Amino acid sequence: MIPLDNVEALMAFCQNRESCALFVITEKFIDESRCVLVVIISVAGAFRKGKSFLLNFFLEYLYALQRAQQQEAPLEWLGDDCQLHGFHWRAGTKRDTAGIWMWGEPIMIEGGTGENYAVVLMDTQGTFDNASTYLQCTTIFALSTIVSSVQIYNVVDNIQEDALQHLSLFVEYGRLAVRDAQQFGSPFQSLVFCVRDFKAPEDFPYGKEGGVQFLEQVLKVEEGQAEELRTVREQLDSCFEKIQCFLLPHPGYRVAERGSFRGHVKDLRPIFREEIRKMVVALLEPHVLKPKVINGKPVTCRKMMQFFKAYAATFDGGTLPEPRSILDANARLLLMDACHEAKLQYSRGMDRSTCGPRMMPEKRLLEQHIKHGITALNIFDKCPKIGSSEVRSAMQCRLQEDINAELERYKRLNEAKRVTGCVSAMTACGDSPLLGVGLGGAASGAVAATVMTMQAGLVSAGIVAIPVALATLFVIWVYVYTKPYVEQCFSKQEKDELEMKEF
Repeated sequence: MIPLDNVEALMAFCQNRESCALFVITEKFIDESRCVLVVIISVAGAFRKGKSFLLNFFLEYLYALQRAQQQEAPLEWLGDDCQLHGFHWRAGTKRDTAGIWMWGEPIMIEGGTGENYAVVLMDTQGTFDNASTYLQCTTIFALSTIVSSVQIYNVVDNIQEDALQHLSLFVEYGRLAVRDAQQFGSPFQSLVFCVRDFKAPEDFPYGKEGGVQFLEQVLKVEEGQAEELRTVREQLDSCFEKIQCFLLPHPGYRVAERGSFRGHVKDLRPIFREEIRKMVVALLEPHVLKPKVINGKPVTCRKMMQFFKAYAATFDGGTLPEPRSILDANARLLLMDACHEAKLQYSRGMDRSTCGPRMMPEKRLLEQHIKHGITALNIFDKCPKIGSSEVRSAMQCRLQEDINAELERYKRLNEAKRVTGCVSAMTACGDSPLLGVGLGGAASGAVAATVMTMQAGLVSAGIVAIPVALATLFVIWVYVYTKPYVEQCFSKQEKDELEMKEF
């Protein structure tokens, strides 16, 4: 059973200013799955072409799959008694989705390798309606493609030239990314052309097989093509790890008639029902699910929110960002990870160097700072060099500032170990060989006191004086010896918790 009214706005832009697209991001959907790898399925395309309707088939399958895995039962879905609901959709000519919307909860699915994935479905505003500017439409399409694991490009009848023109931004970005970050492979993961209401099944059969043949013909480079379209065709393969195409028949006129379709699967044309079932399984079955990968690393829900914010800031302006700006945003996030790892290694090294109970000479403290600081900078330098040099220099300066701030903290901790007072000066030797001398002296004094008290006739007092003196000295030594370790443990715990919140 799909939860009703569970769609949440992930991003929405204000349309009261023609020259600016401002994004508002909610973080509700990541609360319960912060550390789980995320799979983002997005559907984009022209308005009023059934994108939300298509996503509801994905919802139906994913929830049925989730139940089957939890109950260890056979997978059953899209039966005659099934009624589609989830993302709001309707027939007609008016726009039904504004901005970018995400299903209100991640659907937890066990992948083919046994690892859990948080699958999130994304619905986008239809492009090129009569209420949005070219900039807004292109921005939504570009942003959804960049953040998704699978971008489904929903088109009707055919793959027209204007549909390929929308991909020109990604081709240029892909060219930069492939050149600057070859070790990460293709910058985007999966592009799926979904051709709805296909009218030539005698030439290309419905489904994936016919889609592959049809796509080969569409992407074929021919003489006389415009340079921009030729470039898109020639370089599209290098931008996406995988490109697929599915041809779907018309779902039936009961679906198209305004107000008559209520989501009942039994009202669909049988051939459409069969082909949509095949397509959904081919895209979402556990063995083919792939988490979102950015800069060569799988991304968790918590980390994905940082990428959302960074990419939204890049697109939040009066003009469409240059491909270089998108690459810089990607580089900035990669360098943030490198800074965090470098700072963590520096702190661990300094913790080991300053774990002793006694105060360290300032010269030696600075030597340890330089040693572990060099290690941290080497970790940062190993980060792949993508994006502009200005971004890298700024992040390196920020790392150096953070390390210097950490040094001041270690100086304060070290100063707190300074020994003052006569009693403290004597007991501070507890962690050295002088402990034996101290204990021996205390024992000798106790014995001498005992002899004197016994000669004076105070036998019981002399006997009691020995263990009391030794016990007191032992307690003082334990306190002095363990206090720095206890303080350092609490300080390290607080620092780690603070770093995790910042990260």
